[in-house]
Amino acid sequence: MSQIVINNLSKKYGKNEVFKNINMILESKYYNFLIGENGSGKSTLIKCILDEVKYDGSIDRCGFKFSYAPEKIILPEYVTLSNFLTLLILSKTNKLKNTNDIIDYYLKIFNITKYKNHMICELSKGTKQKIVLIQTLMANSDVYIFDEPLSGLDEVSRINFIEELRKLKRQSKIIIISTHHLKQYNFKYKKIFSFPLTMEASVWIY
Repeated sequence: MSQIVINNLSKKYGKNEVFKNINMILESKYYNFLIGENGSGKSTLIKCILDEVKYDGSIDRCGFKFSYAPEKIILPEYVTLSNFLTLLILSKTNKLKNTNDIIDYYLKIFNITKYKNHMICELSKGTKQKIVLIQTLMANSDVYIFDEPLSGLDEVSRINFIEELRKLKRQSKIIIISTHHLKQYNFKYKKIFSFPLTMEASVWIY
């Protein structure tokens, strides 16, 4: 079982204290959910885990590789979808073997095969959201973090994305999902952290 151990984590922005002396463990045994209102600290915790901001306390990442799908979409505009995904695969593996098969697989499960040769700037916000998920799932990482991943997905894409999460969990990957919509995830073995967090993080498991 893989885990990220967080000890006495505190974070302030100026005089605004987001959380103080938080202790929590994120485990591959569970689907780890971060729930709470906007501004309650979920995004700040993710930034701390990704080491994007300074904080007090410690986070034991065990040398893990991370993949992150943010809610805010940031993609290159003037490149075709196919070329973008090809470049992603090459940047991670430096191999062209099976590249088209990999791309076709992900385009199919998210129902966007018809856009394969379109420029990204021509695509809808919902399609771009799918691309963000694809580029995250394609990475061979130890930890996968998703911020509201079901937002804008059609029913088929939702079902297929959920199945991809199940596959990752079977590989003992750590999965972290920030969401307002917990009921949309029909999983066993959920570990839920409720924000705003207290000294001993508000957590329940089922």
